[in-house]
Amino acid sequence: MSMKDTNSSLLANQEEAFGFLRGALTWRGSVTSRVAPGLLLSCLYPLALVLIDQYWAPLPHLNVTPFEYTGVVLGLLLVFRVNAGHDRWWEGRRLWGGIVNASRNIMLAALNYGPENPAWRRETVKWTIAYAFACKESLRQSKNFADLETLLSAQEIQELQSAQHMPIFVAAKMAKLFDQAYRRQDLNETVFKELERQRTYLIDHIGGCERILKTPMPLVLAIKARRFILLFLLLLPFSLIEKTGFNSILVFLLVAYPLVALDRIGFELQNPFGNKRLSHLPLSGICATVLTNGLALQESEQGRQG
Repeated sequence: MSMKDTNSSLLANQEEAFGFLRGALTWRGSVTSRVAPGLLLSCLYPLALVLIDQYWAPLPHLNVTPFEYTGVVLGLLLVFRVNAGHDRWWEGRRLWGGIVNASRNIMLAALNYGPENPAWRRETVKWTIAYAFACKESLRQSKNFADLETLLSAQEIQELQSAQHMPIFVAAKMAKLFDQAYRRQDLNETVFKELERQRTYLIDHIGGCERILKTPMPLVLAIKARRFILLFLLLLPFSLIEKTGFNSILVFLLVAYPLVALDRIGFELQNPFGNKRLSHLPLSGICATVLTNGLALQESEQGRQG
């Protein structure tokens, strides 16, 4: 089973736990690698201005005071952008926590209060597990179900992959199982309603995830924040050249790095489901938890029957 995103998440948590220095210097999981090329390239701009000012013609020099005030405003704008991205990331994690809990509730109810029919129980657990994986692949716009090859048949995987909406396809399979058992009077009404309620929760939670995925951050906010950063950095060297000379390049880099990095962090957090984003949710690990729980419950049930 592929656990790339799970391992990345665990590694990030371990590096943070090892101490301040290691956390400050770590490269994996940092936006530095993604903003460094652009930052280094942008340093050519203050270098060119210094060379012009020193060896060709003096440039206009600005007072640094206005930049101190505008820097505060820019910082607040970027903090708002990062917080907005974090809210989306955290809501996505809460929704996936709901998927895990509802899946456990369905499997527990099916195995303890469902029909004394091993095939029905096995099918219910199987499709409940498959639901989490279908959600993961749907949110990542992928159809890789290699982790379910021991659980689903090749035909079932093909049907799942060809479905217009994979989570709804699996939810329909679950609904059919519940309805059949209820019509045969193998499920009492209370258990049937509870199973349906938990299945509805599953659909509600994938709907919430899709709301995050398909509703990007307001473009006007991103444009304004980046335009403000650009204007700030374009004018900043004119307030530094007179006093710092060639050191203006270093000061420019030290100021630009946190501004560009915060903007990038806000961007990375907007989509918590994509595995190409930094600090994405470990969906493979979460799905593996559902799979492990389901198989463990099944084995426990078979042990009691044996």
